[in-house]
Amino acid sequence: MVTAPKIDGISPDETLEACARQIIVNYFHQMMSYKEGAKAGSDIKFVHEMRVTSRRLRAAMDNFAACFPEKSFKKHYKKIKLITQTMGAVRDLDVLIARFENELSTLPKTEQSDIRKLIEHLKQEHEAARKPMLKLFAELEETGFEKKFLTFFNTN
Repeated sequence: MVTAPKIDGISPDETLEACARQIIVNYFHQMMSYKEGAKAGSDIKFVHEMRVTSRRLRAAMDNFAACFPEKSFKKHYKKIKLITQTMGAVRDLDVLIARFENELSTLPKTEQSDIRKLIEHLKQEHEAARKPMLKLFAELEETGFEKKFLTFFNTN
């Protein structure tokens, strides 16, 4: 389970905007730390943790939206929302596949063949769902999204 990070520098002596920037940047770094694992696809925990953290990031952005210029802020918010949605499609299939694989051995032999076919079908859907995720990651890298995001929310 993803745990909320401890964020240094948050205090009543800081402005709300300074605290908001630190919180948002912290969640962004945490979210992006799972990207390579999600791209590799060898362990479903990376997709899960990236998605959970992207949702936490969006919640923080919702809470602190008033601290930032609306137009620029919305552009970054929409990208984070897109990341969450794209990760969600992959995650839903990860959960289904894992559930059926775990239950397979508990089923009667007569039903196992059909469940194996279903698992195979879900794995094909999973690969199809990963394509938009990988494409999104490539687009984010090509456009320098990470640098632009961090520059906008720079905590100095």
